[in-house]
Order: sequence, then C-alpha cells, then structure tokens
Amino acid sequence: MDPQRMHQETLILVALAIVVVSGVVAYLKRGRLGAGIDALGRFFSPEPKVNGSTKWNLFWISFAALFIEIMMIRWIGTEVRVFAYFQNLALIACFLGFGLGCYWAGKHKSLVFSLLAIFGLAVLVEIQEPTWQGFLATISTRLSLSADAALWGSAGQAQFVPTVWFMLFAASVVAVAIVLLLLVVVMIPLGQWVGYYLDHATNPIQAYSSNLLGSVAGIWVFAGMAFLRLSPAYWFVAAMVLLFLMPPRSKHLVVASLIVGVGILSLFAFSRHPGASTFWSPYQKLVVVPGPYDRYTVLVNNTGYMHIANMTPAYLSQHPEIAESYKTESSYDAPYRFAKSAERVLIVGAGAGNDAAAALRNGATYVDAVEIDPVIFSLGERLHAEKPYSSLKVHKILNDARAFLRGSKDKYDVIMFGLLDSHTQFSDYSNMRIDNYVYTEEAFRQARARLKPDGILVVKFEVRNPWTWMGERFNSMLAGVFGHSPVVFYEPDLGALPSATVFIESDDPGLWQRSARPELAAIVAKHPPAFSIDAPNPPSPTTDDWPYVYHRGHSIPQTYLTISLILLAMAIFLVRGSLQPGQASTWHFFFLGAGFLLLETQMVSRLALYFGTTWLVNCIALTAILLVLVLANVYVSRHRTQRLVPYYALLVLFLMGNYFLPWHRLPYPARVVGLLLSIAYAVPVFFAGVIFTESFRSHAEKSAAFGANIVGAVAGGLTQNVSFIFGMRILLVFASLFYIAAAVCALLEARPADEEACHQEKAVA
Repeated sequence: MDPQRMHQETLILVALAIVVVSGVVAYLKRGRLGAGIDALGRFFSPEPKVNGSTKWNLFWISFAALFIEIMMIRWIGTEVRVFAYFQNLALIACFLGFGLGCYWAGKHKSLVFSLLAIFGLAVLVEIQEPTWQGFLATISTRLSLSADAALWGSAGQAQFVPTVWFMLFAASVVAVAIVLLLLVVVMIPLGQWVGYYLDHATNPIQAYSSNLLGSVAGIWVFAGMAFLRLSPAYWFVAAMVLLFLMPPRSKHLVVASLIVGVGILSLFAFSRHPGASTFWSPYQKLVVVPGPYDRYTVLVNNTGYMHIANMTPAYLSQHPEIAESYKTESSYDAPYRFAKSAERVLIVGAGAGNDAAAALRNGATYVDAVEIDPVIFSLGERLHAEKPYSSLKVHKILNDARAFLRGSKDKYDVIMFGLLDSHTQFSDYSNMRIDNYVYTEEAFRQARARLKPDGILVVKFEVRNPWTWMGERFNSMLAGVFGHSPVVFYEPDLGALPSATVFIESDDPGLWQRSARPELAAIVAKHPPAFSIDAPNPPSPTTDDWPYVYHRGHSIPQTYLTISLILLAMAIFLVRGSLQPGQASTWHFFFLGAGFLLLETQMVSRLALYFGTTWLVNCIALTAILLVLVLANVYVSRHRTQRLVPYYALLVLFLMGNYFLPWHRLPYPARVVGLLLSIAYAVPVFFAGVIFTESFRSHAEKSAAFGANIVGAVAGGLTQNVSFIFGMRILLVFASLFYIAAAVCALLEARPADEEACHQEKAVA
C-alpha cells in the first residue's frame, strides 16, 4: 500500500472516529448535550408504563434484547474477520452495554439510540469501499504484533516499516474501539427497559423468570431463522419489528425503525458479490463464485475457504497435464497411493465432496462422509461435477467430526481428516473454534482406534507462513500418539484442488515399507513440508483440556489480548460513574455474575465435547441453563431460604468435584458420559440460581443489582483468557473463587443490616 495514500486514509478514519466516539460519549455521559439528547429520545420513545402486563412487557423486552444480541454478534463475526475468531469479545461488549443500561434504568429510555447504533454499524461494516474492506480484513494481523495465533486470510508480517506499522496499528485499535462502542450503545436502551421493569415489578421472582423465558424465546427464534438459512436482511427486519412493537408503542419510533430498516436493506443490496451466490448456514456466510470448467470457489465469512473441483474424465481429457499427474501431485489422490487397501473410507470434514470424489476415484466401495455444515453438503450435491454425494457408495453424515468418532464402532482402511481449518467460533461463550476438539491428542487416539490393523490415518492441513509451527505441532502429536514419526509431504495446488501438507500414520509397519518404494519415495522427496520435521522444540500438543490448536503456546494471543485491553479500558471508563464500589452488595452481585459466566462457559464447552460442536447443541445447552435458573426461581418462591451459606458451600463443592473427576475415564458411551456431565453441571447452576434469586429478591435496588451482575459477567468473560494459559478446567477454579468472594461480600452486606436491627431493638427497649 502506498504510504501517502495510507496516511490520508488513516487521517480520514481518525476523523470519523472522533465524530463517532464524540457522539457516543455525548450519549453515554450526556453533559451539556443532555437536554438535546433527552428531547430527541422523548420524541421517539415515551417512557414505559407500569401496568398489569409488566411480566409480559419484561418478557418481550428480554426476548428482543437476546435476539438482537445474538444477531449483532453473529453478523459482526461474519463481516469483520477479527470477531469471527473472537466472537466472545463482542458478547462481552453487549454484556457491558446491557449492564450499563440496567444501572441507568432511572434515566430516560429511548430505543432510537439502539436504532442509530445498529445503523452506524451497518454503514461501517457493509459499505463496499475496497480499501476499507481490505482494512477490515487485516485488522486481526495489525493487532497481533506476532504470529502466535493462526488467523487465516490475514496479511503477512513482511516489510516492517515502523511508521506505517504504527499508523495501521493505531487505526486498527480505533476501528475495533468504534465497533465495540456501538455494540455497547445498541444494548444500553434494552438494558434500561429491563432494569425499569425489574424495579417496578411487584413480584421480583416472577419478573426475573419472565426475563429468563424471554431470553429462551430470543435464542430459539434466532435459531429457527438460522435453521431456515435466512440472511441478515431477515434478521434485521425482525429486529426492527421487535423494537417498534415494544410497549408502549410510539408512531415516531415506528417511522424511525422503517427508515433505518430500509437503509440497512439498501446497504445489503449494494454489498452483494457480483456474479456470485450467497448462502447463510447456521455457522457461517458462504459465497459461491463460479469459475471455468464447472469449478467453483467458496468463500467463508469473506475469506477463501474451499474449491469445488472438477476431475471428471471429460475435464481430464481436455487437460492431459493434470490427468498425468493428479495421482501423485494432488493432496486428495496421492495419500491413497500409501494405503494397502481403500475399500472402506471415513472422511471427517467432507466439505463439498472433493475428498469423497477422490475416494471413489481410488477404488473405495464404502465411504462415510462426515460434515457439520448442511449448506456445504447441499452445495456439493448441486454443484460438484463428479456428483460424489449421489453415489450409493457414499453415506452422508451431518454431524460434528469428534462426536462421530466418539460414537462410531466401524473400522476403516483409510481415515481422512479433510481441510477442517475453521474460520468461526462454535459459541459466543467460548474461546474455541468449531474444529478445536477435532485436533487434539484424544481425537487422534479415537481415530486410531477406528483403523483396521493395516489402515492409515491421513491428516491434511494448510501449513503456511508465518504459521509453520502448526506443522511442527501436528508432526509431534501424531508421533506421540502412534509411537513413530508420520510420513509427511506437501502437495501444491493442482487445478481446483487446493494445496495441503499431508501427514500419514498407521500401526502397520507396511506403511513405511511402501513409502520406501521409488515411486512413493519420489512423492515425499519432491515436495518436502514447509517446516522442519526434526524441530527440537515443537509447540506443545493440544488436548481436550487445552484444545487451542491455532495458538502457538500457553499464552494469550496478542490479538485477543489487545482487544481485551480495549474492552477493559472501555469498561472502566463507562462504569466508573455507575458502579458503587463502596457497597458490599455491588461486589456481591458482581462476583455472582463473574462466577456464573465462567460456569456457563464451562458447561457449553464440556457438553460440546460429548455431544458435538453443532449449533443445535449450543442452543440446547444455553436453553437448559436458563430453564434450570427458572427452576431455581420456582424453588425460591416456594421455599424461603434464610441462610445461603449452605448453598454456597454445595455450589463450590460441586464445582471442584467437576474439576477433579476424570470424566474421560468413565467406562460408558459418550452419550451416557455427556448426560452425567449435564447433570453434574446442572446442579451447581441450580445452586447459583437459588443464590442469585434469593439475593435479588431481598435487594432494594433491583436494576442496580442486575447491572452489577451483568458487569461482573464482563469480568468473567475477560477472565476466560486464563484458559489460554492453563486450560479449560481451570475456569472452574476461578468460578469457585468468584463464588467464595460473593459469599464473603454477602456476609459483609448482611452485617450492617444486623447491626441496624440490633440498634432498633435496643431503642425500642
């Protein structure tokens, strides 16, 4: 990029940032603009009214808030690449806004500010200026400072020019801060309305239950739209409808919603890829770009992801250079040359059918093709020139690869790990991507158990600069699982078949005898891998407890750390005038929120390990958590719990029991272990719900308590960073520490009340 042009664009971005941030700060802090802002808000939104339908109003606003929160996180994670890898940071920003809204429940509440923030994000994200879109695509690299985490599609670290680098880094920080600030503003009015209705509810427990049930509705309505594969245009229309139907209704807000909705739909209409088709799966955005010879390129979240190849006899007859070499020069066909037999083949990460077509070309008579994304399956069925998914020999299995490996009892001649490298997190509550659990030592051992005695395991992966350490990790892990080093070679692009580094392992000594034959030895020697096979200090292996295959070491990736610091600074700036640190009750609810967020994260992540990292498992897990909290509300409404210390003790006891119990060693099927694990986590969720509900019921300022709880969830979300260092299970320890701190604060909160009651008794006497 030309430094002078980049300098001009950076100045424009900074100027835009000053305008946006000034407007946001003016809204957040009011100041001299307070009268004008309040007048604008009152014009569009009347104050909510307390009437007999308070529970219904609270259900509706909670439904709308959860729906909009999920929508914004999913959409931002699709269009701004850095948030595709770190969606939980967008979630934390939404929590921050919602918590601030609860604190500001006494101020005027106007949903027009949510509308304006949503529209501002749409303009920033969807405007199709090539330089700006290129800048958004490379933010993750600019914030990283190193290649300590693999963020596919990002620009490399070549040509380091200090001035240019600093300007790009500063511009990236500004851009991320603007996106996060606007996410905060989207959620503030929604939090205000929830806080208002909680403050005015005659029955706090029923009100809180309405809040939880509304959240469940928001989860499943959005899940239904994802199941129907609807695009963001439908999401935003639904969000506008939810906002202008918010009681009490306002004609001005309806008009504003219509204007904003038309503006956003216009942006979507102009942001389409010319000559391409766009599809939305429950996981990601897929753009299919047609190419010559019935071949297609598929972009995932605006990043190159896969090709749908054409290796039909008709195509090969027109390209004899490919016909002569694809069996030795293709990462799809060459691995079969090393197999003793290829009759029964398992493909995990089957994609659009390239691997299945290669298996059929190489004599497979039975192929299990496992793919998690239904849209990718359907694209392969409709577009693949060889029609592998129409073959009676191929059995399509829509499932998570790890879940299939856990449940399968079949044996295979070849197990093929396709190019599974993910661009998406599987849950907003987790730091992990969809395929993290597929590339662990435990997963490779399960694959090994599914091999026939002379079968081979093939792992294909895109090992590229500057992340060649990933190749060292795979080489070391496979050697550790099988007891000897794998056969490793690199195959370049061939036609529409993408390049990949190929790792081949087996328990059959015949593999190495075959690989020593001249024709196979030539394949290995011709294209050596891009990394050192004999690296003295390869990265540590990934496990089910530390599944971060895309992170080089046990440290917080610098991109993640940079955005976390931006969020932390933003949180401190925004809550300093609202949070009341001198009150024990503030810290009581704060620590309850932090502990529960970590408990929620652990439950979602652990259940995914046994039931799969699918969108449906994620929705069911979150719904189960909310329904257990509703059950806790019912319990508290029927049983007056005067002393919460026993519940705190049982909660911490169960958390530490889950920490120490070796779940992976239980001699039961995966589904049974998953069910037992669900119960083991549901019990502490129930105790946590009892503690919060009883504390919430007895607290005078409901909105302040709820706000402190949500701000605590922000702290809990940032505490997730420790899992990058110590692993997933350690979050249970931190959750226990947060709950112990909450118990101490509850005791300190109760002491002044007891002393005051004692003084009153003495005065009466």
